[in-house]
Amino acid sequence: MRVDPPREPAAEAVVRAAATGDRAAFGDLYGAYAEDVARLCRRLLGPGVEADDARSEAFFRAQQALASYDPARPFRRWLLAIAAHHCLDRLRRRHVEGRLFTEAELSELELPATAPSPLGLALARERREALLAALDALPERYRAPLVLRYFAELPYDAIAELLGVTTNDVGVLLFRAKARLRQALAEGGGR
Repeated sequence: MRVDPPREPAAEAVVRAAATGDRAAFGDLYGAYAEDVARLCRRLLGPGVEADDARSEAFFRAQQALASYDPARPFRRWLLAIAAHHCLDRLRRRHVEGRLFTEAELSELELPATAPSPLGLALARERREALLAALDALPERYRAPLVLRYFAELPYDAIAELLGVTTNDVGVLLFRAKARLRQALAEGGGR
């Protein structure tokens, strides 16, 4: 489940210019990354107004924090981490009375030894809709780690920090989420 390769048109000069308040430079950053941020927000929050609001808020927060951006880090990853933080905060607010990620429900499991074989381009196009629908139908506790890993391309340790769990728990959550996703696709006929 890999999205298009990351685009890094944001040269250091554009980021520096945006950090000094250059609105045109920030507009260039927005144009280059708006769809990536929107995709992440939709995957975490579901389609609709809330995801659109989250995208706007993520860019607002990024604009406020540009002065603290470390050019040694990839800009896309930094921006998607801001968006992921904001979306996860929104998810947590949805469930004030219950926590999404409790340690009591997590246990060490052996990770799968094999990964799914790559599909041909034509088959991937046919299955994309079914896959995204099944992903959207997953409970948030499983959808969030999948989106952070495969859409935001965050490493396990960054996901663990965002979700407030251990790195091992991230592996467990990803394993269980993939199993549920495979089951949903099998039950749906895989199109």
